[in-house]
Amino acid sequence: MHPEQMDRLYQLPGFYWGMEPNRLAYSLLETLPSLQGKTVVDLGCGEGRDAVYFAKNGLNVMAVDLSQTGLKKAKHWAETEGVSLTTVQADLLSYRMDTMVDAVYSIGVLHYLPPEIRPNTFGHYKAMTRSGGIHAFNVFVEKPYIPVPPDYAENEYFYRTGELLQYYWDWEIISFAEFVFDCNSSGIPHRHAVNVMLARKI
Repeated sequence: MHPEQMDRLYQLPGFYWGMEPNRLAYSLLETLPSLQGKTVVDLGCGEGRDAVYFAKNGLNVMAVDLSQTGLKKAKHWAETEGVSLTTVQADLLSYRMDTMVDAVYSIGVLHYLPPEIRPNTFGHYKAMTRSGGIHAFNVFVEKPYIPVPPDYAENEYFYRTGELLQYYWDWEIISFAEFVFDCNSSGIPHRHAVNVMLARKI
């Protein structure tokens, strides 16, 4: 989906992706050894459904997204919940952290990273993560038996099954799974295949 299209969707009333955290957000909190004082980066936070959940559970949250509209909604939502977010408007293709963190989290966004920059990008995420830190990612994968989504754009590059594991060969893989789910994000029913990974820096 093009950034301009996503920005228009975020301008609509309500929350396009809903307000319920993704189940991987719950898994991340269950995996971190402690929460208070820890910092998580939410890459592609959208309107904040997971970022706000993290903040409500005591984490320091850096919410990163290309959409200023989405970031404003996330920040306002956090304020209504009595918590705060540090919002960063950035393109993932060039975004670099400037401080060490305890967790990096992303749902359905990392396919915007072209394959040729993935090794260096994931290497940066790993280098900026403290020992014992967690990476929790959900990425779209290409399957010949699943049609291309109706809202697919030319700046999207789906992963191959297991590709994420190549970048984390030197970390502890806590869990890794693949599944297919039904989606209606474009108003047209379709399916996605995803790989979901939790990994720990040792």
